[in-house]
This record gives sequence, C-alpha cells and structure tokens, in this order.
Amino acid sequence: MWRRASFYPSIVLLLPCLLTNQLQAEVTINPLPQPLVIDTSGYTARVDEDGCLSSLRVHGQEFLAADVSISRGTYFFHLGPVKQKEVEQPATGTIRASGDLSSIQYSFDDEGMTWELTNHSNVDFVFFTVFADEIDGIRDAGELSKGPINGEESHLTCYRGDARLEIEGFTKVWGPWQGPHQVGQVDLKAGETKQLQLQVGKTSAEEHEALVKLNALPADEAITLLSPRPYQVFQRRNTLQGEVIVSGRCRPDIEQLEIRIRGESLIGPLPERWLTIPLVSPIREFNTKLPITAGGWYSLDVRARINDEVVAAGRVDKFGIGEVFVGAGQSNSTNCGEFQTNQQTGMVSSFSGEHWQLADDPQPGVADSSQGGSFWPTFGDVMYEKTRVPIGVAATGFGGTSVNQWQPDGELFQWMMTRVYQLGPQGFRALLWHQGESDVKMAEDEYYEKLRNVIVASRAKAGWEFPWFIAQASYHNPENLKFDTVRDAQERLWKDAVALTGPDTDTLTGDHRDLNGLGIHFSPKGLKAHGKMWAEQVGGYLQEVLETEQRSP
Repeated sequence: MWRRASFYPSIVLLLPCLLTNQLQAEVTINPLPQPLVIDTSGYTARVDEDGCLSSLRVHGQEFLAADVSISRGTYFFHLGPVKQKEVEQPATGTIRASGDLSSIQYSFDDEGMTWELTNHSNVDFVFFTVFADEIDGIRDAGELSKGPINGEESHLTCYRGDARLEIEGFTKVWGPWQGPHQVGQVDLKAGETKQLQLQVGKTSAEEHEALVKLNALPADEAITLLSPRPYQVFQRRNTLQGEVIVSGRCRPDIEQLEIRIRGESLIGPLPERWLTIPLVSPIREFNTKLPITAGGWYSLDVRARINDEVVAAGRVDKFGIGEVFVGAGQSNSTNCGEFQTNQQTGMVSSFSGEHWQLADDPQPGVADSSQGGSFWPTFGDVMYEKTRVPIGVAATGFGGTSVNQWQPDGELFQWMMTRVYQLGPQGFRALLWHQGESDVKMAEDEYYEKLRNVIVASRAKAGWEFPWFIAQASYHNPENLKFDTVRDAQERLWKDAVALTGPDTDTLTGDHRDLNGLGIHFSPKGLKAHGKMWAEQVGGYLQEVLETEQRSP
C-alpha cells in the first residue's frame, strides 16, 4: 500500500507503509524496504533499495537508462555496480545511501538536486550516469548535437521532448556505450568527495526549434541505423553467446519496424525470421539488444511499415559476435613497421573510436597518427583461425613513449581509456601492451611500479578487472638485443599476477627488424612473426578461459 508523506510543500515522498493517514513531516527509513519515489512539480526521481537513483523523469520524460547491460542509471562502479547497505532520511528533503566503499547523499528541491558522492575506500573508482537512448539532443560547451559527446566536460545539458536536464560536475562525458547511450563519469580518488548539481526545466522556444531541426530526417531517409555498424565486432559472453545492439531512429510517421539478421554462426546458419522492434518517443527511436550465437559476418535487414505496407528498407552488412582486443604502448604497438601489411581472412576489423573497418594497415585510432605497418593484421588472422569468430582490434599507442607518458594524469592514458569506455564493461577480451624500449635506463623497481600504476588505474577507472597482457620488449639493435632492467620488471608483473604473459619480442632479431636488420622496428617478416607470437599467447589464454566456462555448472 502506498501512502504520501510531505517533506517539502511541493515535494512528496512515496513509500510503502501501514501508517495512518496522518503521516509525520519527516519519515526515517532504515533500512529501506522498497524504492522511494520523490515527486515534485518538475520531476519524479526514484531511489532504489540499493541506493541507486534509477529513474529521473523530468516533466514526464525519462532521462536515465537503468536496464541496459549492468547499468543502474546512476551508480558507483568498482568491480561491478556498488550496492549500498543502508538507505535513510537524515533530514527533510535528503536521502542518504551508504555502504563500506561509498556513500551518496541526495538533496531535493523543486528546481533540481544535489548529489554528494564520497569514496570511503582506499582505491580510486568511478561514478556513472547513463542516459536514456531516447535523448533528443545534447549540449556541452559547444553546439547542440545528437550525441553522444566525448570530452573532458563537466557540464552537460540533455533534452527530451519539452524537458531539459542540466548537470554540472562530471569529470568527463563519453559514448556511445551499449548502442547510442551517453555516459557521464565522475572520477573519485580514495577518500574523495565530489558533488553533482542538477537543474530541471522546460525547453525554450529557440531550443525546441533547434531540436526539431536536429532530429528531422530527410524525406528520402525513413530509417537511420546507428548500430550495428559495418565490420563492428561485439564481444561474445561465452563460447557460443553474445548480443547485438540494434539502434537508430525512423521518420515519425513510421508505424512498425522489423529486422532480420542472417549469416553463419559457429553452429550453423541463423534462423531467418523477422522480428518487430519497439519504437519509442515522438521521433520514433529504437534500441534493442538481441541475443545472437557467436559468429559472422552477419547482415541485418530492416524494413519500415505504414498501414502494413513496406515504405522503406535498409541493410547493414558484415558485423559479428567474436573477440575484441585493445592495444597500447609505443611504436611497435602502432603503425611503425617498415611496410604496411593487410589481413588475409577478411574476418578482422579495426575500431577507430568512430568507425569500424577491415584491419588493413595503417591501423586507425592510434594516438601518434603513424602510417606504416603493424602486427595487428596477422594477429587477427591467426586468432580467427583459432576461434572461427570475427576479431576486432583497437590500437591506441604512440611511438617513442616512456611509461612516464602513460601515467593516469596524462593525455595518452586518457586516449587509451576513451577506447576502453567506448567498448564498455566486458566489451573486449583483453588489453595488449607493447612498450619498454624507451625505458631501458630506468631502474627495474621504478618501471615495475609505474607500469603497475597504469594497469591498476585503468581497471579502477573502467570499473572492471579487464586482463592486461605485457610483452617483453627492450630490443634496440644488433649490439643491444635486450635490457634486463625492463625485462625483469615486465616478468615480475607476470609473476605477481598483475598482468598476463605476453610474447618475448626481443627474440625477433636479424631480418625480423627493419633497415636490413639494423633497426628497432619490424620488417614485414618481423610483423608477421610478431602477430603470430601475440596470437599464441592470447590464444592459449582464451582457450583456457572458454574451457573453464564450459566446465562450469
């Protein structure tokens, strides 16, 4: 039974109770048995029993996505969404949710809210806000756009229908995640407290006109598909299963949207059947996750109907469910090989952060904009032969860099992490690190601690414990084949279970190197050998992981 308790003149707190009709002005809930719904003249917010604010409806429009993958709408993340142990009302207009690792205090008034976030632990972690895919427009410091927006922005204004939501206090904003979703992130160091300020309102006449123009489709463009993209690889969840995100928008007069996915999976052809996709919001957007057997390439057909008549159709070719890897480090992780190489299987693709493409060199998305050859095409080909599923790679490295330049407060770390964020939690299998040649004069303990710091920080900020593989890399030239300071530090990271064992690339000497064997980078022969070495290490690990999953009840 729901009763109403007023703690602000224009705010009501709804909660399940067996009280009489004469409720007190303040109600203490400890622990919270059911969700709380805070209802004001401008918005309705829901705080669940785990302390997460999972719904925020501004003038009737939902702005959060609490049912996408692991999202709770708003939540702390450390090895998974953090659930608070206690939820209580310490004062009028305030709800506090707290646990061992973190706490959040929500303060409510008619115009908006303040969220006070505290990290009580001794490690860094993050707080996420995941926005609904039906958002009509987003604005940061620049122009109004459809989004998602990526950048070091603290302020974000989101629009949906005639409602607007402004939030101040993010560390960064990024996307797309799980289709078209915009994400706001707050980084919290150990013991740190930060605030998010939220204001609600309605769109102005000028904003409404801009939103209409932004979301208008040309007369000949009835359907716009945002996901899947050509050559996109979705990370499989186990040997046989994964999910494809189908998202986009269609013209407002479209009444029904149907899709069909076809192609060869690991266990045979997919069933060829048409599925109806739900359409939401006045501008007819859609976002659906479909469980699909691992494999590919697949194709997706889409058709739009009005009065049972097909009025438009579209198609996306070549996407799949397979294995995805992120790369980072210095030149031998990027495009600095002597000559460009190409993948041979047609089943390997690269993600630039904006688009997917066949993984022919030069690899897109690297921080140094290098244009030579890489080991990634061969790595992908061999991994495909081992797994028989599409392989996706996302290289982010920068040539000539020291581990000092990859520390968490630097631009290269953020470049790498943007790709990690875009792929999302469990959105790739592992990160492959090839670096060390620039640090051969660094003391072993110093290199160990600095690379360990990069690894630990990357997992804390990503919010999940993704595997790191570290290559042994210190080779300079035929007179300087290896340097034990760096090699011993890399080996210690393996032995201490901070990272997994990568290939010993210092063994690739002679004609495996460029400049007739005198250089530090790889010749075409060396690039192929390098890719095969990586595939052997990663392939062996992957086989063990998949076999363990199959044995699990």
